[in-house]
Amino acid sequence: MEQIAVIIPAYKPDQKCLNTVGAIIDAGFEHIFVVDDGSGQEYMHIFETLDFHEEVTILRHAVNQGKGRALKTAFQYILENQFPFKAVITADADGQHLASDILKLALKMLEVPRKVVLGARDFSKKDIPFRSRFGNRFTRMMFKLTTGTALSDTQTGLRGIPVEYLPQLLEVEGERFEYEMNALSTLQKNKIEMAEVTIETVYIDDNKSSHFHPLRDSYHIYKIFIFYGLSGGASFALDIGLYWLFIQLLRDPAPELFIVFATIAARILSSLFNYYINRNKVFKQGNRRSLIRYYLLAAFIMLTSAASVHLLYAEWLGRGEVILKVLVDAVLFIFGFVAQRAWVFRKE
Repeated sequence: MEQIAVIIPAYKPDQKCLNTVGAIIDAGFEHIFVVDDGSGQEYMHIFETLDFHEEVTILRHAVNQGKGRALKTAFQYILENQFPFKAVITADADGQHLASDILKLALKMLEVPRKVVLGARDFSKKDIPFRSRFGNRFTRMMFKLTTGTALSDTQTGLRGIPVEYLPQLLEVEGERFEYEMNALSTLQKNKIEMAEVTIETVYIDDNKSSHFHPLRDSYHIYKIFIFYGLSGGASFALDIGLYWLFIQLLRDPAPELFIVFATIAARILSSLFNYYINRNKVFKQGNRRSLIRYYLLAAFIMLTSAASVHLLYAEWLGRGEVILKVLVDAVLFIFGFVAQRAWVFRKE
C-alpha cells in the first residue's frame, strides 16, 4: 500500500495503540504517521517503541492541542514534504479500528479514487454504549438537517481522503473533536462525493479510553446548531413580542386585517435581526444574493404564517391568535432552517 498513508492521532496511548500499528504494518501499509498530541513524558516509551518501526513517522505537539489539530499537523506535513501519496486514511489509536477494516477502506478508495470513503459502524447492535448510540443518532439527524446528506456514521474516525482534498481540510475550523463534523460539512458544501463501507463496531471496556469530554466537546460539535437555535429563539421571541405590540396598536384601526398587518410588521423587523445574526455568527457567509434569497424566503414564510393564522383564527371564532401564531411558526421555523441551509446561505 505505497499509495496510501495512515494517520493516527494519539493522546496518552497505551498497548492498544502499539497493537493497532503493528497490525496495520502486517496488513501491508508502508507509511504510518502517528501524531503525539502532547501526551507527556509518561507516554514517551510508547512512541519510542513505535519509532522502531521503519514504516512509522512520529510527529509531535509540545502540548495537547486536540484531535483536529493533530490531523491538520499530519496533513500539513504530508503536503509540505510532497509525498507521492494518492490518499490518506485517518484512524484512532484506541483499538476501535481494525487493520482489516483499514485495508477494506484502502481497497475501496482504489475503486473510487476521487471520493472520500467513510468507515460506517453498525449502531443497531445491543452492546453499543448508550452515549455512543445516542450521540451518533443525534449527529446523523443534525447533519442531514443542515446539509441534506444522509450518512450512516457521522462520528467515525476511520476516513479515507484523497490527498487533493487535504488543502481544503486544512482550512476547516475546529481543533478538537468538532473538527471531524466540520470536515464532513465542508466536503458536502464543496460537492465532494462520499462513500461508506461497513466496518466492525468495536468498543473496548465501554469505550472508557476515549478522551471525548461530553460537555466541552459536544458544545464544539453542535455549536453551529446551538447558535442557530439561539438566533432563531431570539428572533422568534422578538417577533412574538412585536406581534403582540402591533396587535394592540392595530386591533381598533384595522379590525378586519389587524392580524395580517401585525404579522407583516413584526416579521420585517425580526427578520432583519435574524439575517444579521445568521450571516455573521451562524453560517459566517453571505452576499447580496443571500440577502435576496433570505427575503424571498422570509416573504414566503411571512405570507404562509399570516394566511395560516388568519384562517385558523376564523375557525377558532376570534380567539387565541397568539397561541395560533406560536404553533404555526414553530412548524415554519423547521422549514426555514432547512431552506437557509440548502438555499439561502449555500456556498456560491
